Amino acid sequence: MLSKEKIEKALVAKGIAPPKIIYYSLTDSTNTRAKEYARENVGKVEPVVFIADGQTGGRGRLGRSFVSESGAGIYISILTYPDKSGYDATSETARAAVMLARAVESVCDCDVKLKWVNDLYLGGKKLAGILTEGELTTEGKIAFQAVGMGINVYKKAISEEISSIATSLEGEGFDPPDRAELAAGIIKNFLLDEGEFYREYKARSFIIGKDVTVIKATESYAAEVLDIDPDLSLKIKTDRGIENLFTGEVSLKI
Repeated sequence: MLSKEKIEKALVAKGIAPPKIIYYSLTDSTNTRAKEYARENVGKVEPVVFIADGQTGGRGRLGRSFVSESGAGIYISILTYPDKSGYDATSETARAAVMLARAVESVCDCDVKLKWVNDLYLGGKKLAGILTEGELTTEGKIAFQAVGMGINVYKKAISEEISSIATSLEGEGFDPPDRAELAAGIIKNFLLDEGEFYREYKARSFIIGKDVTVIKATESYAAEVLDIDPDLSLKIKTDRGIENLFTGEVSLKI
C-alpha cells in the first residue's frame, strides 16, 4: 500500500528533502483537505502535500466527479503559497500538466500527450486530470493555491462505463510503477521546476488543428483549434471569427 514513509524514502533517494506530507488511506478529496488546511493555518508559507490511497469525492473541472478507487492510482494535491498578485488557474494547471507528464514518463517508457487545459492522455484516452483551486487576499495577492492531480495507475481504476474514454498505465500495457516512486517524482518536479514550460506544453498538445466542441457553463459551439498562445489561452476559429479561449473546456473525438 502507498504510504507517507515510502514516499519520503523515495524523495530522499532523489536527493530531495521531503516537504510536509499528510497521508490518508481514504478521504473525500485531497483538494478539499488542502484548502481546509490553508484556511486553518493562515501565515504558513511552506508547501504541503496531501495524498490519498483512495477518495470518495474526487472532483474534476466544471464540477465533474473523478473516480478514485482505493489502491488504483495516485490522488495528490500540492498546496503552495505563490508570492504574486492575481490568480491564473489556466497557467498553473498547464504547468502542473507538464510536470505530471514528465513524472509519468520517468517511470514508464511512454509518450504522454495533453488536452487543453488539464487532461493527460495516453493511447488516445484520458490517463490523468488536474484541478487547480485557490483564493485571493483582499489585497489581490494569492492566499494559497491547491493543485490536485489524479493518475490512473492500475486497470481497476477504470470502470466499464468509462473504459472507452479513460485508461491507466497498466491498461496501456505498461508495468505499473511503484506508486511511491511516481508520487515522489511528481512532488520533485512540481516543487523544484520553475522554468519555462509553454513550449513543452504546446508540443505535447494533440488538439492543435483539430475540430472541437467548446463547452462553457451557458453554451457550447463548434470551433477549430488554431494554436495555443504563450498566455496558455486556446486560439480558436468559430463562425464568429478568431478568438482566444481562456476558460471552459473542449471536447473532440479521437
